[in-house]
Amino acid sequence: MDTVNNIIEFYKKTKKDWDKFSSVRSSNNNYDLKIEELENKERLSWHLPESCEILQHQDLKSLTEDKKKFIMGVQLLEYVEKTTLFEVEYVNKVANDLALSKLKFNLPDELKVDAFKIYTDEGYHAHFSKKMSNEIKSFYKIEDDLNPYINNFFQRIDGIGSKFDKKYKYLSELSSTIVSETTIVQDMSEQMKGVVYAPIREMFKDHIIDETFHSNYFTTLIKILWPQMSIEEKEIMGFNLCESMVILGKPRTDIFFYSLGRIGYDNSQISKFIDEVYNDPIKKIKKRKKKFASTLKLLERIGVFKIDTVKKEFEKEELI
Repeated sequence: MDTVNNIIEFYKKTKKDWDKFSSVRSSNNNYDLKIEELENKERLSWHLPESCEILQHQDLKSLTEDKKKFIMGVQLLEYVEKTTLFEVEYVNKVANDLALSKLKFNLPDELKVDAFKIYTDEGYHAHFSKKMSNEIKSFYKIEDDLNPYINNFFQRIDGIGSKFDKKYKYLSELSSTIVSETTIVQDMSEQMKGVVYAPIREMFKDHIIDETFHSNYFTTLIKILWPQMSIEEKEIMGFNLCESMVILGKPRTDIFFYSLGRIGYDNSQISKFIDEVYNDPIKKIKKRKKKFASTLKLLERIGVFKIDTVKKEFEKEELI
């Protein structure tokens, strides 16, 4: 196994000039949607239709273009709303603990200092995500509380590791953040593929550049932390990592109860659409494995699957 010095030296080489290249934080772009300035608002398109899977359902193909755009716009709205909250409430909680040495682990100063960079980056990401959220809401005149359609995701995140003693809460917080931050580049790349409106595409592009640095950081972090954990901590961390992947790999479909409900469908119809589009077991497993492929390789390299109970849990969830 690599020594701490070797890991940090490699990290220094790969992170390059983080401050210089950090994109959202250093960009002159304010990612203003300028929706009110568009001369022809009906031409506004958030996604390519194939990027909003629910619209592939046979019963929804006949919807008007305006209704399809509304569903796509609200889907994007849910994503930036979720991003705003996750980055300041969850990622920055961990970044704060790392930067201020609140965890029991020995952490190189290089990683403590860079945790502040993550903290700063995520604040900017949250700011622009919230700004974009407000502009989308304004465009569609959405004044409803969307929290009921977003809260389930965060309740599941908060429940990670709940079967273990509360004193191990730090392991569940680390797990969800490490899984999220080592997969967010691919996640955002998938989101961006369908975005056709330039200001949003630019924000996603710059956000991805920043998250590449963050992914490198958390990949380095788990390599440093894992050898310092006790056998009990490793087992709990392993279960939490698996649970995090199951939750973060689940399509966030709750928002369709709002958007499709607004255009006239009832909950039973919406549940049927979701079930028929998203719940094919073979497709679900394939997508989840693809989403977490690089993170799973990382966990294998550091020895997570050498713990028999943890390996069996990942196998049960069909991640490996």
